[in-house]
Amino acid sequence: MKNVIGRFVTTSIMVFRRSLASWKLLSSVVLGVLLASVVMSSTVIFFDSLREIALKSALDKLGEHDANILVQTERGPTNTEEYHRVIEKVEDVVQNKLSPYLNGLTSAGRSSTFFLTNSGYEEGAGRDTRRAFVAYIPDLSQRITIRDGMELPNPVYATDRDGVVLLEATTSTEAAKKNGLTVGSIVSLVPYWTDEVPFVRVKIVSTFDKADEDDSYWRLVDGIFMSSYKRGTVSGEGFETLPLYMSQDAYMKILGPLLKDMGTTYGWLLDVDLNSLTASNASTAKNEILLTRQALSAELNNFSLITELDSSLEQYDSRILLSKLQMFVVLIMITVIVLYYVFSISTLVVDQRKFEISQLRSRGATSFQILAVFVLEGGTISLVALIFGPLIAAGAIGLLGYTPSFSDLSGGGLLPVRVTAFAYGMSAIAGILSFAVLIIPAVHASKVNVAAQRSALIRNTQQSVFQKYYIDVGLLFLGILLFRQLMEQGSLAVKSALGDVAFNQVMLVLPALILLALAMVLLRLFPVVLNMVGRLFSSRMPVGLILAIWQMSRNPSSYSRLILLIILMTGLGIFAASFGGTLDRSFQDRELYAVGSDIRITSVRFNSVGRSRSMTEAYENYKHIDTVSPVFRYSGLDVTNKFLGESVTVLGVDPATFGEVALYRDDYSDVSLQELLSQLEQMDRPQGIQLPDDARTLGVLVKPDRSRPSVALAARLRDANGRYFSYELGMLDSASWSLKEVEIFQNRRPWRRLSPAAPLTLVSLSVLETNPTGTLTSGSILIDSIKARTGWGNVDNLESFSDINGWHILKNVPEAEMDQIVLSQQGAKSDGSLLFAWGTGNPMVARGIYPGLQLAPIPALASQSFLSNSGHSIDDVLTVSVGGHHTKIILIDKFEYFPTLNTKEESFLITGLEPVLTTTNRGILRGGITPNEIWISTDDSIEKSERIKLMGSLKEDGPFSYGNILDKQEALSLITIDPLVRAGWRSLLLIAFGSILILSAIGFVSHSYFSFREREAQFALLRTIGLSKNQLMSLMWVEHLSVVVLGMIIGTLMGERLGTVLIPFMGSDDIGISVLPPLIMQVNWSGLLSTYLSMGVVFAMVTVISVLVARKISLNRLLRLGEK
Repeated sequence: MKNVIGRFVTTSIMVFRRSLASWKLLSSVVLGVLLASVVMSSTVIFFDSLREIALKSALDKLGEHDANILVQTERGPTNTEEYHRVIEKVEDVVQNKLSPYLNGLTSAGRSSTFFLTNSGYEEGAGRDTRRAFVAYIPDLSQRITIRDGMELPNPVYATDRDGVVLLEATTSTEAAKKNGLTVGSIVSLVPYWTDEVPFVRVKIVSTFDKADEDDSYWRLVDGIFMSSYKRGTVSGEGFETLPLYMSQDAYMKILGPLLKDMGTTYGWLLDVDLNSLTASNASTAKNEILLTRQALSAELNNFSLITELDSSLEQYDSRILLSKLQMFVVLIMITVIVLYYVFSISTLVVDQRKFEISQLRSRGATSFQILAVFVLEGGTISLVALIFGPLIAAGAIGLLGYTPSFSDLSGGGLLPVRVTAFAYGMSAIAGILSFAVLIIPAVHASKVNVAAQRSALIRNTQQSVFQKYYIDVGLLFLGILLFRQLMEQGSLAVKSALGDVAFNQVMLVLPALILLALAMVLLRLFPVVLNMVGRLFSSRMPVGLILAIWQMSRNPSSYSRLILLIILMTGLGIFAASFGGTLDRSFQDRELYAVGSDIRITSVRFNSVGRSRSMTEAYENYKHIDTVSPVFRYSGLDVTNKFLGESVTVLGVDPATFGEVALYRDDYSDVSLQELLSQLEQMDRPQGIQLPDDARTLGVLVKPDRSRPSVALAARLRDANGRYFSYELGMLDSASWSLKEVEIFQNRRPWRRLSPAAPLTLVSLSVLETNPTGTLTSGSILIDSIKARTGWGNVDNLESFSDINGWHILKNVPEAEMDQIVLSQQGAKSDGSLLFAWGTGNPMVARGIYPGLQLAPIPALASQSFLSNSGHSIDDVLTVSVGGHHTKIILIDKFEYFPTLNTKEESFLITGLEPVLTTTNRGILRGGITPNEIWISTDDSIEKSERIKLMGSLKEDGPFSYGNILDKQEALSLITIDPLVRAGWRSLLLIAFGSILILSAIGFVSHSYFSFREREAQFALLRTIGLSKNQLMSLMWVEHLSVVVLGMIIGTLMGERLGTVLIPFMGSDDIGISVLPPLIMQVNWSGLLSTYLSMGVVFAMVTVISVLVARKISLNRLLRLGEK
């Protein structure tokens, strides 16, 4: 054993000396491994710090009083034994589960409610609104100021001269005043239940005021004793309740035994120590509150636990979780790239030692012995990083408190940091992964002999393990599968069946996996493309340029590693830089999506009395209003294939004006908004029959098949402002020809009913059963003509029914499908008429006909959610019930999102405004369906003060009543981006950009240094065959520029595409619901370009230094060196 230990020590010392001699080679490796441990451990430390800040913010908003816990239960009878049973049950559970978070607890009790009367008037108890209860509360004398009287004396069982038990109590000054009581007053408490003692009397010995109104002690009184009275649940609203306080002994030993059936409400105030709550125990505290509630509610009657602490902790947990998910994705990408950097640099280091390894093999060393050296070296580096990584991470994260991002949250000091065992666990994972990537190239190199090493020096034709075994293709395939799963899931965070926010941890590595795999697959093409370029342009290119291309195509491995590193760096930069701007844009887009237009007025109710007014002109008269577009939003049912129907919301818009007011993003649908709206236009609209401008009456000459005294003939008219009116022309009480005529204007009083605006248009004629308990029996009616009488007495014949072309059945209900119209030879003057026949139907439902063109199914746009839920497809014809009236609709196109519509959870159809209003209103008997929203666009030049004035006018003096007015500018001004999220992302960008700059600089310097060392002899040979120094310099410039420019271009494109595809799936609000509209990638170009510029400066400096050194090398010295 001693020999083994001795050999290990000796070997370790040898390895240490060997590593120390090669410190220049290993320093970049050590830095990379250390950075990996720092990044991995910082994922824990950073998020713990954010959680501490978020918790402090949540608790500060909550406040001390709201954080305290109130516990309440009811128990009877009231005596000392029952009291101890309740106390023992409650306080044992509280002590076991909540004691670490409490400063202490206070218990109290309150009796059932009594009827309150003056002494001697007990028989009239309960006839007035006076009530009372008795309570005990500890340390009352220390929390009050006695206004009048004396402190409560020791309890003594006493009776008055009537032999009634007389107790002594105190009450508040306010309660005594409201009940007309003073010190010395005696009141009777009469139980509402039957008990052995019919009543007791109480003497008021003092009145008091609260010493401190803000003392949490009084939450027992307000939250338990008085809460039910304030809600009116005990005695009803309007009752005066007198609280009477006595000592606990008097309550338990005198009052309780006296009233054997009296119940008591026991209450506890648990004083929460907010300082005891930390990020590490907040979730535990929340769970313990839940367990306390469950345990006690199972054992106690009418138990309740009241606090806002658990919900605040729940929101805090959810809030930090969702922010953490998005940040964790970026940190994983940084970690993967750091690990690849370690692998790349360690491969370069091993390549530099291959000659040394081959010599050791030639002198008898085994592969295991050689590998042991690298294992000790890599293990030592990983162990050092494991130990110091979390400490460096904690220090760096603490210093973030001084940055502008966190200064407001940290108070300008250090961020709170804790180095936990979990942080060291993450550091250990980084150490193990780093150790693995350090050993992988060493394992391969340990098997190389002298012959293979010499062959590789001439031309390295070996493929990397990833390319040889198609690991890169496999990783890309895995990434595609995970992406498909993410598309089905819809978001990184989803809500479970129980409403909890959950996430698939595997999905967090998806962006890093796709970026790495795609970059590796693309690099397979690198030597192929270069070889083709060399073959095609070798005769036309300068010597330095073509030699550089040949060199990179013949020996692509070292160049590929550097290009891949730069691709990953720039891809990470684009992806990380996009989140800050994306979140800012998302908050703005969410507000614009919710508002819909510059100004949107909801729940508009047009006037039902007075003169009819134009809905658009009424708003267009306001200064600075540019365009007004009325919108129809109603709930409907898709009854195409189902009797009950599936719920769908129908949105009717005006295609001519809606595009000018809507705030629409191009990605909401496959085509532009104007193209969508143009599809809703209907060229053939049912116009109806227009009455003369001066028409005063409307008459219809009819003959029913028989007398129908309870069936009325009605006409439906539309006025110049698009308002609909129903007129009863008369009852069908005669089987002979009769003119049914009604005055249009004179019988409508503007102060009682809505008066139409000329000219009017007849849109339908109908019959209806006016007896609400009856049934419309089948029948028919002959209609000879329709006439209008003007103010001068002239009669205009509007329709003579010489033919019935242009008249159609009003199919507004299912029963009307069997109704018919035919041309009849009968007429009042034997010149023909229209015969309308109807079937049996319900009362108060219009069955009739309408003039004009027959309306084809209304074109409609369907939300993707509607198509998915209903199973319908484009070009399907549906039957949709809107306002109780069936309407045929044809689906012509689809959309994914639309302003104000929650297309994630609900189904929507969008139609033209005029067709849906006409179709639904011509069969309605009373009132009418009107647009219920107004969407408005304002002048671009409107000033802020003028906008405020406009909004004030619309709210105070608007032409119509409304529900709410939403203003785009007001909504944008109220945007509050979570400062914690903003600060976290800014700090994360700092970490990402810093990592990119450091690793790319070190990687490029290391690659240039190692490459130059390897090729010194090659440069000398090139000089001997005739290359000038300038040609040699151009070769180096081409190699370096090709690697850097190609890597940055590919990385930028890949990062942009990756962000465009994946970032929308990472958008969730603070409760785990995907945001609407989805995120659109916005890159923080200022921060990214500064990082790119810094990288470019470093690359240029390294290249210039390499060129200058190469120019000064001595040809004779290099040729004398031979093999190194």
